[in-house]
Amino acid sequence: PDFKTPMVVSYFSYPGMPPNEIEKSVTNRIERILTLASNLEHQESRSLPGAAVIKVAFQPGADPAAALNEIINLEANDIHHLPPDIDWPFTLRSEPANLPVVLASIAGEGLSETELYKIGYYAVRNKLGGLKGVQIPHPFGGKYRQMMVYADPDKLKAHQLALSDVVDALTNANLVMAGGTMKMGRTEYQVHTVNTLPTTEDIDSVPIAVRDGKPIFIRDIGYAKDDAAIQNNIVRVNGARSVYCPLHREPGENTIEVVDRIREGLAQEVPLLKERGEIPKEADIQLVNDQSGYVRDAIRNLQYQVGLGGLLVALVIALFLRRFMASVAALLVIPLSIMVGLLGFYFSGHTINVMTLGGIALAVGTVVNASIVVVENIVRHLAMGKRRIDAVRDAAQEVATPILAGTVTTLVVFVPVVFLGGMIRYLLEPLSLAAALTIAASYLISMTVIPAFCAKALKANTTAKDEPTELSEPQGVFANLLKSAMRVRLPVILGGVGLFALSLFLYPWIGAELFPDVDAGVFEVRVKTTPGTRIEETEKLVMKLEETIKEVIPEKEIETLMANIGLPTGKGAGFSTMLSPNSGPDTAFLVVTLHREGRDISTRQYVDTLREAFAKKFPQEQFLFVSGGIINAALNEGVAAPINVQVSAKSLAQTRAGAEELVRRL
Repeated sequence: PDFKTPMVVSYFSYPGMPPNEIEKSVTNRIERILTLASNLEHQESRSLPGAAVIKVAFQPGADPAAALNEIINLEANDIHHLPPDIDWPFTLRSEPANLPVVLASIAGEGLSETELYKIGYYAVRNKLGGLKGVQIPHPFGGKYRQMMVYADPDKLKAHQLALSDVVDALTNANLVMAGGTMKMGRTEYQVHTVNTLPTTEDIDSVPIAVRDGKPIFIRDIGYAKDDAAIQNNIVRVNGARSVYCPLHREPGENTIEVVDRIREGLAQEVPLLKERGEIPKEADIQLVNDQSGYVRDAIRNLQYQVGLGGLLVALVIALFLRRFMASVAALLVIPLSIMVGLLGFYFSGHTINVMTLGGIALAVGTVVNASIVVVENIVRHLAMGKRRIDAVRDAAQEVATPILAGTVTTLVVFVPVVFLGGMIRYLLEPLSLAAALTIAASYLISMTVIPAFCAKALKANTTAKDEPTELSEPQGVFANLLKSAMRVRLPVILGGVGLFALSLFLYPWIGAELFPDVDAGVFEVRVKTTPGTRIEETEKLVMKLEETIKEVIPEKEIETLMANIGLPTGKGAGFSTMLSPNSGPDTAFLVVTLHREGRDISTRQYVDTLREAFAKKFPQEQFLFVSGGIINAALNEGVAAPINVQVSAKSLAQTRAGAEELVRRL
């Protein structure tokens, strides 16, 4: 279900600034001004190399649109207090567990990382970004094509030039400027100056300065090359360098619907893009790490349980009523009550999800209670020799008030849910609403539809009013069992008390948790190596981790092994930086997606084995294992682990010392 906890995320880009200066000049200032926001619940921030990411969480039930507008206005009011060269902040709505619902992996034999990035940036984002409920940030991995000028320091010194002179010359030579308008005769023209450098030869011919009457060109101090920007982010998919676009659902959207739209859109657009020549025919775009798989399985299992529950109820009813049409009449309430409950979900703004289906499953056994009482009473009145209409009317009127009292007492159980708050309410409210709507509908149907059906379907009994009727076989068995129990009342009572005491003794051995541990078939490994490590060295470590994972988990059980190394930075990378748990070139994370079928070992067992293997093989590195996929991420409200300890102090050094001491004690 949707956790109604609005969150707004802002990204500030200041390329080249170290994290400590980002914190001092940007993060602290913005955090202070954002405390003026209404309904503020808490703030959290990350000061990264050249960027700051600030998350603002609001009180449950706050208006998300109003929260976003207020944050944007507060940032705009304070932007002039920030360093002069900082980029305008990038701000958008988010949610605590903003994980991608699926990844669009881009590969292709013979294609360079620059070409792969271009496919993701221009083709995939443009075509899938327009789908309802889909958010697509910049691609992860690959190389961004860029014209680079490589200068020789000795040649610069020989010509008495600085690197800033080269930058100024290129800036002045590569311009597109508006020139105003020009009126000639009856026509007015828009005038602009276009002076771009499309080729390396054009760049090499740019003059930098004049020495002794002779111009000094770029080619005199270096050379231009059609190259790529310095790579700060590397992606590996199944052991090979690749590119992927994370596809997110907008807050409040349904996960399954969003993934279905993405699959349909990709299947339609990729062949057309190749046919028009917009992407190479060698390009292979696949959807991996589908987070909707667990949700689909859970819903499918619950549907099966609802059906199985209905079948068992039908067998029990048939066993005791011993009339086919009477059993059908009692069972009619199940599908009709569920249909009414679904209408209630629709008009109350809820969706079909794990919790609402759980509520329906919970109510299946209860909804037939009223109909069984009504049908059994109708059968009893028919056995008295009454006409069908009279028997149905008298029987329904006779039990209407007792059934209403029983239904109300059942519904009262769900009333305390409205007084809950936070995540517990978001989990239990849909379940309680589903069960309550279905049970309430069962009363109305039992008092209207079921009697009408019985009046048409059941036959009047020819037995005389005063002729005694025999007990059915199940009733006879129960009567004999009851007589036997009454003869040994004390042992029966002591046996019941003993079973109750035994259940109390077993209680401490039963685990307790908010939500059962789920095997979503996916886990994440976050890696932090020595601070300052180059991204190339971090990739080498990741390759060793991949080999260890394949040693522990059979390759036939691995659906996807994806690694993300480093952090995309610079202009345009704001959304991607917000979503990545990495903090620089010395960090990485690996996502392992397992096949949900055909394996005997659980995800948790594999995680435990890998934790021991990594600690033994790589004792100098730090690892954090995150399992459970999108379900646990939502329950943990975006935090990597279910238990999150915050350490605060006056300075970073004191905070670090306190955190290390806490880790030692834990």
